[in-house]
Amino acid sequence: MPTPSLSDFVDKLLLLDRSFQQPGSGGEEHGFLEKLLVTADTAPVLLSYVDSAGRYRFCNQAYERWFGEKRELILGRPIQEVLGEAAYESIRGTVQAALSGQRMHFERVVPYRSGGTRMVRADYVPHLLPDGRVAGFVAMVEDITELRQGEQARRDHARAERLYAVSSALSQVLLPEEVARVVVREGAAALGALSASLALVCEEGTAFELSAAHGFPEGVLNESWRRFPIDTPVMYREAVRTGRPVLYGNLEAFLREYPEQAGSPALLGRAFAALPLRVDERIIGAFGFSFEHEREFSSEDLQFMESLGQQCAVAIERARLYAAERQARAEAEQLRDRLAAQTALLETVLQQLPVSVVIAEPGGRIVRGNAAVETIWGQPFVASANIPEYVAYRGFHPDGRPYTPEEWPLARTLLHGETVVREPVTVIHSDGSRHQIDLSSTLVRDAAGRPVAGVAVSTDVTRHHELQEALRREGDVREKLLGIVSHDLRNPLQAISTASHLLLSSAVPLAPPQRKWVTRIRTSVQRMDRLIRDLLDFVRIRQGGTLPIQRQPVCLEEVGRTAVDELQEAHPRRQLLLEARGETRGEWDPERLMQLLGNLLSNALSHGSEEAPILVRVAGEGTQVVLEVVNQGTPIPAELLPRIFEPFTRASEGSNALKGVGLGLFIVHEIVAAHGGHIDVSSSAQVGTVFRVRLPRVSPA
Repeated sequence: MPTPSLSDFVDKLLLLDRSFQQPGSGGEEHGFLEKLLVTADTAPVLLSYVDSAGRYRFCNQAYERWFGEKRELILGRPIQEVLGEAAYESIRGTVQAALSGQRMHFERVVPYRSGGTRMVRADYVPHLLPDGRVAGFVAMVEDITELRQGEQARRDHARAERLYAVSSALSQVLLPEEVARVVVREGAAALGALSASLALVCEEGTAFELSAAHGFPEGVLNESWRRFPIDTPVMYREAVRTGRPVLYGNLEAFLREYPEQAGSPALLGRAFAALPLRVDERIIGAFGFSFEHEREFSSEDLQFMESLGQQCAVAIERARLYAAERQARAEAEQLRDRLAAQTALLETVLQQLPVSVVIAEPGGRIVRGNAAVETIWGQPFVASANIPEYVAYRGFHPDGRPYTPEEWPLARTLLHGETVVREPVTVIHSDGSRHQIDLSSTLVRDAAGRPVAGVAVSTDVTRHHELQEALRREGDVREKLLGIVSHDLRNPLQAISTASHLLLSSAVPLAPPQRKWVTRIRTSVQRMDRLIRDLLDFVRIRQGGTLPIQRQPVCLEEVGRTAVDELQEAHPRRQLLLEARGETRGEWDPERLMQLLGNLLSNALSHGSEEAPILVRVAGEGTQVVLEVVNQGTPIPAELLPRIFEPFTRASEGSNALKGVGLGLFIVHEIVAAHGGHIDVSSSAQVGTVFRVRLPRVSPA
């Protein structure tokens, strides 16, 4: 008897039962419903009545066939006792719903007490009393195991055919873009999907790249879908992140998860799924589908989708490997061509290099030498089989000893891994001429660090040595002459200085023009004395490295005032000011500080504006004292500031040459350095030129 007819029959029985319970209907007779249900005793399905306590009040003969015991032993017993705990747990919720007055229909696999499982289709129809209470429910249960197995077999066969169709289609394409198009087309057909799309994770793992799509209207998937960040809220992200299928049986469930996609033209269908594409332990992307109608995804659906995803993932990976192999082969061919071209270019360059290049294998065999070998070494290139054969060329150490084979830089490089840089070697050519050569050698290693060759490079520096020696001799002569001249000039200058001082301090006062001339002579003598002193210090620095200083307790404010007073007297038309604050005492060389201040103030007088005052500031700051000399005027050019303290550098090329030779600031820098201090300079039209000296109060440790 078909289930719908039984359902109708039970509905009529319950309706009849309610009519008998109306006043005057004789409904007081108990058990009337059970008597009526006896008529269904021969039904081919389980038919029973369960009271509100969950006990069987009636069951038909089918129960005896299902459970192998008489009905009399079933009646009055609880459901869980008859079916078994496992079976009861699988339907507990449905039983409780029926006893609460809900009509229930379901299909599921139930594990029975006697062992094994059955796929059943069941209807629970509540029995409602006139006052609304639930007296129990009528249960109709049909075994549909064979029916579902047949349907499953047919579905499995159909799915196998669809998988075969996909596999067949994929076997005919090789390139990744072709595979992607076949995957989405055949995948959509196999699942009966409305649309399908394939998104692969990029090589860096930071974004998805849409490889192919099927079933979408033209222009819907715009450029923003071609590549998008991997954390974009879409199904692909969750499938890749979790490594499990992502399923939404209806549109409402999908939009709860991705509300931002509501109204998107790319949102098609009423149900959605995304499958991770896995190759070994790697997830390379995700396969997305949409379906026209809402649906429940069964375990069989999920298994089929996973099989499809696995097949497609393998095909994509195979295509990637094929494409990578093609690319590698093409690159190898290009590399071979480039290598041949570079080898030819290297050979050309090697032969035209003005330096000698010799290449040896790790074992010592010399295999290459360029044309410059003959020019530099005075004889043609000679190949050697090993290091003991390095006797073809004669070379001598600076002390005159000849090189043995093992002493050559190339031999030391090959034997000990030594890198030799510009080792001086004397070579005697066949014509007897002596040449000075700089010889360098090093190991060449491969990517793994293994030595593959030794290279020796030699340069003829004979001319350079000759020029260097000539320059050295010239410098020696110049510095000796400079020292002698500077020293000898001081004697007549001292006489002139003494005479001018006596004239100015004579008891017989000088006439104003005479005093002006004598003052000018004295100023010029002082300037020349500073120049000579700078020249002597320059020579001393060149010969000894640093300026000697004699430290003693000194007040920098007093030194500054003395220097300012002396130059103010020599330049009465200029204004020199001194500002001091804080403790300015320390241990310095007072003569050198006077020289430092004299040079800085002379520089300010030479290059500063004659209308603006020159300011000397002295300030004690903790463990150091800061000295600043500030003047207004044309700023020092920015390109000159980095080398202002170098010798023979002048702030202005247009200055009178008699005002200096460019050593004053160099000497200042050396005096500061000798005291362990620091000097810097800034210059702008707004602030002026500021030389700032920082001197530690005591000698640095």
